[in-house]
Amino acid sequence: MTAVLILMVIFAGVMGIVYVDNTTKRGRALPPGGRPARPEPGAAPALPAPIPDAAETLALRLPEPARAQAWALLCRVADALGAEGSDARTSFLLTQTREHYLPETLRAYLHLTPEARGTLLRQGQPAEVLLHEQLTLLDDGVREAVRRDHAAADRLLTQGRFLRERFGSEGHELRLPGGEP
Repeated sequence: MTAVLILMVIFAGVMGIVYVDNTTKRGRALPPGGRPARPEPGAAPALPAPIPDAAETLALRLPEPARAQAWALLCRVADALGAEGSDARTSFLLTQTREHYLPETLRAYLHLTPEARGTLLRQGQPAEVLLHEQLTLLDDGVREAVRRDHAAADRLLTQGRFLRERFGSEGHELRLPGGEP
């Protein structure tokens, strides 16, 4: 009976802590005045504030056709990340492209000064052409990463190593039906 009472006290204490924590979080989330703001009837819901250095925000500042090319790349990356069965290497490359490679490329282009653009133009490398080439490289890399299935190849290699260790004798290699190793 004492054990049951002790457990009830512990449970009540935990529930009290959770209640206070949730109440505190809810209080922080409310605007001043304590009530959430109600949208005007018939008004469109408020859009979240854009993230200044996100690839999506940077892509919106590009001139056409680079904007369309950057958005197509973002869509390809998002689709591939949302697909089932991506291996760790592919997911890592896609995430790096979305969070680092593409934003850095877009920032480098957007932060060009008129003097830098002039220097590039005198060297026969217009900034728009360089941006197009870099976006094409990123797109090709994403397409190649999605095309490959690293996980399936790794599973096959692992299975082969297991079979060699388990069933292969010294100096004996598993051979294909044609007699080739």
